[in-house]
Amino acid sequence: MNGTYYFWLAGFVVLIALSLAWKEKLRSLALTALAIYATVFIGTSVVSSFQARARGNAAYVKADRAELNLKLSSGFVAVESYSPFRDKKSSNEVIAKFYKDAIDCLDDAIKEAPKSSILRARKIIIEMDRGKSTAEDLKELAKIDSDKARDLHLLLSSIAARKKVPPEQFKKLETIAGKTVPAGWYRQIVKLQLYKALGKKKDFQKLHQDFLENYMYFMVRLGVLFMVVALAAVAGFFVILAQLFFLKRSPTSEAERDLISAPPGWTWKTVFAVFAGWLCVEFLLGPPLKGISSNLGTIATEQGATMVALMTALLYLVQNLPAIFLIWLLALRPNKLPFMETMKIRTRVGKTGPYKLIAAGVGTWYAAIPVIIATVFLVTRLGFQGSDNPIVAIVLTAAKDASPFGVFLFILTLGVLPALVEEVLFRGFLYTSLRRKLGAFASIVISAALFSLAHMDLGGAIQLFCLGFLFAFIFEKTKSLIPSMICHCMWNSGMFLMAMMLFS
Repeated sequence: MNGTYYFWLAGFVVLIALSLAWKEKLRSLALTALAIYATVFIGTSVVSSFQARARGNAAYVKADRAELNLKLSSGFVAVESYSPFRDKKSSNEVIAKFYKDAIDCLDDAIKEAPKSSILRARKIIIEMDRGKSTAEDLKELAKIDSDKARDLHLLLSSIAARKKVPPEQFKKLETIAGKTVPAGWYRQIVKLQLYKALGKKKDFQKLHQDFLENYMYFMVRLGVLFMVVALAAVAGFFVILAQLFFLKRSPTSEAERDLISAPPGWTWKTVFAVFAGWLCVEFLLGPPLKGISSNLGTIATEQGATMVALMTALLYLVQNLPAIFLIWLLALRPNKLPFMETMKIRTRVGKTGPYKLIAAGVGTWYAAIPVIIATVFLVTRLGFQGSDNPIVAIVLTAAKDASPFGVFLFILTLGVLPALVEEVLFRGFLYTSLRRKLGAFASIVISAALFSLAHMDLGGAIQLFCLGFLFAFIFEKTKSLIPSMICHCMWNSGMFLMAMMLFS
């Protein structure tokens, strides 16, 4: 934490103290100054967060893309080994392209994070697997001053450069591989090369056969995943068509407006105060919590996926629960309003019961699939690299070794918690406040834009806007937060499970 952080923190302490101590006109003046101060703080923090996320996660996005190419290359080799029809020339060309793309991705990642021993080690492992020279990258790895870099250099120089492992060193090198080499394709290749360098041909052949079977099943999983997504996209397309043909011109009549609007006691100042207060708390908590979030990768390696899931859940709640508290403190409590009904968390709306509300949420999830597929195609054409959220790479790393309980915790952390908290904040509070003054379409667009902006994820901004649009649309149509919560939960959980299938 630098001096700028303490300057902002001191300013908030002084202005809040003056707001509480002064009375009448002076208090109003202090509150106005606090609002202006908070707005400037949020603006500067948003800009710096966008920049930091774009810089910090670019290397990990490219490294994950490299690993996917490597897994596909190994899957292609596995399919070829089981196929009676082989074209060696075309097969080699396809595999060479996968490896070239992987190397290119890692070269770009290393430019983004030149001091990363893990990224350098990944490149060495690829070169070793392809039978290329690793001398230059081993020299670069040796220049990195860290215990992990030294362990990786000892391991990789033994199996890549000397290609011989004395029996007395095998256990030590195997331990280093298990602790420092990322789980998945890289660790599997290192283990194969360890046994090869040790001279245990039978063990090597068995491991190699297991390796091929593993990637044969990976290709089967990939095929099943592709078919499931394709069928879900077709179903979603028909859901969208049905909505276009049968949707009323105005989903909410004037008589029903109170069902979707915030209570009269809320003003724009109330909405601003809740969001400004929440964002200020989140940005002020960012630097103190950075020590925990930056060490999640180490926690994943040393204590496993379960601990990472618990820590991620804790970080999310600490940063986002203040928003729910502020809604209660500034909007509900002064007007003596009940939480569930005011936030539109209804299990029945008129003749629409819980089962129809659940079905509406599931149907919206289906509709989201073709929309996001089209959006991803678009943003890829525009040159965006993917999500800038720094937690993505850490979660994927941890999920590779996750137990069933760890997977359950990740679904709870990534699927259930955001679905509850974010739907209350952006639909139950923000959207209903917009609907008191604006029409449905304007409210949907504004709330979706703010939902996307609040995630501070430039690479996923358009996708997040589309999801926010769909969540708000189904909320407007059903007058209940239950469908959007279900759709939100299903989307986040489904994306996590799909990522596990691709990278585990």
